[in-house]
Amino acid sequence: MKRAYIVDDDEAFRQSLVLLLSSNGWQAQAFDSPRAFMDVSAQLQPGLLLLDLNMPGNTGLDLLESGRPELDRFAAVMITGAGRIETAVRTIRAGALDFIEKPFAGDELLERLDRLDVALQESLNSKRHALKAKQLVDRLSARERDVLVRLVGGASNKLIARSIAISPRTVEMHRAKMLQRLGVGTTAEALEIARRAGLKPVAVE
Repeated sequence: MKRAYIVDDDEAFRQSLVLLLSSNGWQAQAFDSPRAFMDVSAQLQPGLLLLDLNMPGNTGLDLLESGRPELDRFAAVMITGAGRIETAVRTIRAGALDFIEKPFAGDELLERLDRLDVALQESLNSKRHALKAKQLVDRLSARERDVLVRLVGGASNKLIARSIAISPRTVEMHRAKMLQRLGVGTTAEALEIARRAGLKPVAVE
């Protein structure tokens, strides 16, 4: 299900955008201010966040630049009727995926939002894989982690053994246990989990 959350103080615009999106396969929900959105954001499913740039009080840009962690599950799209290049640049730097000026054609908007939704889903999938990988790596003992980060660095069992002062046979035992804890059957799969988890390689000479 494609989801979009519209944050705009113009009621007529909110209603028209909800109608456009709802009639084209989107689940759309509207809010009249950033505060109204943030009050319930923790309970909302991930989706596109269509923010009006100019609103009384806190603007859409203010919300993006606040760096609130709750925003990580949403892909922001800034919408404005008075755009400037410097504002667009600032918006993108704040994390928005797109900057759309009013007025816009409905078909063009839908096409752009469809592309952004695909990007959002890919990003969410990547984050889910990273979280799962980190949870798996957290299961490892200190020694198993020592072995893994050195494998990521390209070291052989002998080099790993020398670098952490244990026997190659003990490295093999830790390596086998590490694969078991990660739930994989090959070192290549373990290295992929390490990559997704963001483990930094340890080079051994």
